[in-house]
Amino acid sequence: MPDYSSPLTTDITSNTFTKDGLNTPSYQSNASESPLATANPNPNPYLTSAAIVPDFNGDGKADKVWVNSATGETQIWLMDGSTVTEKGSLGTYDVSSWTFNIADFNGDGKTDFLLHNKSTGENVVALIDGTTVASSASLERVDPASTASIGDFNGDRKTDILWHNAQSGENTILLMDGSTVTSSTALDNSDPAFTPTIVDFDGNGKSDIFFRNATTGENKVWFMDGDQATPFDLQSQDAAWTASLGDFNGDLKTDILWRNTQTGENKVWTMNGVLVNEGALTTLDANWQSSIGDFNGDGKTDVLWHNKQTGENTVWLMDGTTVSSEAVLGLSNPSSVASIGDYNGDGKSDVFWRNYQTGDNTIWTMDGTNVTETPTDSLSPEWYTF
Repeated sequence: MPDYSSPLTTDITSNTFTKDGLNTPSYQSNASESPLATANPNPNPYLTSAAIVPDFNGDGKADKVWVNSATGETQIWLMDGSTVTEKGSLGTYDVSSWTFNIADFNGDGKTDFLLHNKSTGENVVALIDGTTVASSASLERVDPASTASIGDFNGDRKTDILWHNAQSGENTILLMDGSTVTSSTALDNSDPAFTPTIVDFDGNGKSDIFFRNATTGENKVWFMDGDQATPFDLQSQDAAWTASLGDFNGDLKTDILWRNTQTGENKVWTMNGVLVNEGALTTLDANWQSSIGDFNGDGKTDVLWHNKQTGENTVWLMDGTTVSSEAVLGLSNPSSVASIGDYNGDGKSDVFWRNYQTGDNTIWTMDGTNVTETPTDSLSPEWYTF
């Protein structure tokens, strides 16, 4: 990656990256979808938006970004099914200082990067074209304690930035057009105990902000119209419940999969603004970990369950709050980590398995509950991805 004097040869990490592996990325507003990214037939941008699942060349097929935790080197892999069609190095960066979010700032259907230095507060937007940086620009510094979330708050199909300071509760919206900030607005402070996540509960194509207090279980939502926020309270959920986002009924409104980490209980909230329709699901013990995808291509997100102790895998095909079909899949290595994307562009989510012990990578091409397993290129264990 070219030297920007303060970032990209010195950086790029973390939309979901941690040096010890990866976290599951939060699904963001469906408004992030670019109207140009039409190659993939799945209508639900939770699965196809380049601001949610990496797609660096805009062909509607999920790609991979890799970071070497030892050297800071980064790579992009352009994917066609289980085949790596092109690899490109983006240079190196200081993994201890820089983090990144993926986005689509110019609405061209190709994944871009927002880079943030958590030591200095420096920020850079890098617009990506395939395996190269097409252009980059520095943004104003923010408090290093601030973290970024990506959404589309004005509904123009170009992703914007929410800066949230977890220490002070300050919130700022940057409306973006490519690497240009068209508007910067300070919102009301939120309680620092609440953590924001980007959603679209009312399905109007403009991102909203879901705030959760992980200690008290309180939940709030700010419905956004550009940089204008309208707050509402939601019903609380005990602190043992954790939230994953999807669209389980295919109405393009963000829904919530709730999992109780103590009891193993699971339930779904399908959302319509502040109205909640709740359905209980099967209880699974703490060894089971969920990932969200659309494995049958019906526009409704499904759930892949992976048992981290036994390597067992189960898929739930969802229809709102109901599991319409459930199937046991083959075993994978218990220590393998799944990242979900549509790697062949057929409108159905696939599973990229990364074994961080051996460096082996395998793709499960999915057709509902049917799996075709194919090995793909390997990388030594110090490389991590999402």
